[in-house]
Amino acid sequence: MSAQFVGFTSANPFDEDGQTTLGFLNRPELDRVLGATNFLIDEVTGEIVESDIFFNTAFAWSVAAAGETGRFDLESIILHETGHLFGLGHSSLGETELRVGGGRRVIAAEAVMFPIAFSAGNVTGRTPRADDIAGLSELYPRNAASTPTGSLSGRVTRNGQGVFGAHVVAFSPQTGKLVGNLTVDQQGNFVISGLEPGAHIVRVEPLDDADLDSYFSDDDVPKVDLDFKPAFLQQFVMVPEGGGSESVEIKVTAK
Repeated sequence: MSAQFVGFTSANPFDEDGQTTLGFLNRPELDRVLGATNFLIDEVTGEIVESDIFFNTAFAWSVAAAGETGRFDLESIILHETGHLFGLGHSSLGETELRVGGGRRVIAAEAVMFPIAFSAGNVTGRTPRADDIAGLSELYPRNAASTPTGSLSGRVTRNGQGVFGAHVVAFSPQTGKLVGNLTVDQQGNFVISGLEPGAHIVRVEPLDDADLDSYFSDDDVPKVDLDFKPAFLQQFVMVPEGGGSESVEIKVTAK
């Protein structure tokens, strides 16, 4: 995985010119969108023809090393959108609270790819976290001989039936790192890759404080099950180096 700066251009993001362009556009109607990544795909071959990123000049921006009050950190948003450019989706590793008047404020996030940005003036999003790195490692694996990570897999069930759209998180007590994924089929199956070898605590929770369309297509949003209580697997899961754990089942109960 690599990218290279090739120069400046007078073209705008979203011009269909075969170039990957990062730039600013004035989109005041997108009053909750700091930036976005767009892909132009050849419908015949499936090839990505170009991918552009825009940053919304309806908001005030900063590139100051320590951030600036009232201005959003450009480096943080570039890192998030570049994650999309390289194929990452949104991460659910974060907590928010509702703002007066609408929208959400981020309380904490353990992934640059969390879909809601920190408040203006905050530069926390400049550094990739374990969940971001795990996602990129899965998309762009190195030679197996030099990759010490492993994976954890299993099912989330309620009354013996699979749970769709559950958020599963693996926590390493040794390193303090969190890596998560979602169950994405009706059987409740999940895989969490890019984990450091060793013991992990596994927790599952519903996506009941998130905008589901940040994670799922319009067709899949109605399938997401939110009617269960958070739960822990009642045992550590050992993740082997370069391999996968034994499959586990996490049983949840209705709220």
